[in-house]
Amino acid sequence: MNRLGTIDKVLHLKERREEEIELEVRALRADIAVKQMRLSSLEGAYMETLEEFRRKQAGGTIASQEMMIYQGYLFHLQMEMDARKAEIARALAALDARQGALVEAHKEPRVVEALKDRRTREHAKEELRKER
Repeated sequence: MNRLGTIDKVLHLKERREEEIELEVRALRADIAVKQMRLSSLEGAYMETLEEFRRKQAGGTIASQEMMIYQGYLFHLQMEMDARKAEIARALAALDARQGALVEAHKEPRVVEALKDRRTREHAKEELRKER
């Protein structure tokens, strides 16, 4: 019966690992959602500024210094958006990797459970054989 106790411990460890990875996946998803909201906010600021710039440019009420300020700010926003998109892409790649690990971690306890069931049946057969 000592083997079954060891298998139970291994099973418990596998289940804990699965739970840990599941928590990591949830945290990554939450992080991605926050990053996407930040990107959305930057995109909104970019579109508002661009529209204001175009409106002033079409009205002919923009000075050359103001035009340079707008262009610099729009460039800065574009660089920030590109950086956020790269962060999101890296986070999505990490999420895919962790989800793959979660699938594997989900399979492992099932394999150990099958081993435990087989050992339990073998042990029961052996006990029955001893009784005879």
